Amino acid sequence: MVIGFDMVQEEDFSEPISSFMPELYAARKRAEKENVKFELYLHAGESNCRKNKELYDAVLLGTKRIGHGFHLAYHPKLMESVKSKGICIECCPVSNFVLGYILDMRNHPARGFLHQGLPVSINPDDPGFMGYEGVTLDYLYVFLSWDLDIADLKKLCLNSLTYSSISDEEKQTLLKFFDYKWQRFLDHVISKY
Repeated sequence: MVIGFDMVQEEDFSEPISSFMPELYAARKRAEKENVKFELYLHAGESNCRKNKELYDAVLLGTKRIGHGFHLAYHPKLMESVKSKGICIECCPVSNFVLGYILDMRNHPARGFLHQGLPVSINPDDPGFMGYEGVTLDYLYVFLSWDLDIADLKKLCLNSLTYSSISDEEKQTLLKFFDYKWQRFLDHVISKY
């Protein structure tokens, strides 16, 4: 039933990921012993503090995705590592704006991540807390402020599926469905406009 473990906290004022490394290593060893998959999906880099080291710990621990990764823009070498390891950045644009990490969405660092070839997906962050459902609002803000083209939008959507934690079989089914729906969308746009 459990496919992975995530840690969410206010990074600049809470215990760092490194404080939990003994427990994370113990859990991973136990999972290996029991031949069970134990993945990490860590929130890290949701900070504007240059001294923040959460991203390094998340990458060293082998996270599959990084929630926010906002601070990654300060670390070009770490960006190369994230890209080469195929770690997806879960960008939460509305949350980043509401919480004051970005004051102008046009300057969001994930825009640069996307154009540098890092895997980026668009996600809501605590939609219940923020008072909205789904990811439509996040996509709307991103589309309007990042000067994206249709290929960028498709890439963001595909990254959401490709880097999800569902099984490979489920991914293939959803990717085929996405291709079908995407083609229908394009056919509609071309015929109407």
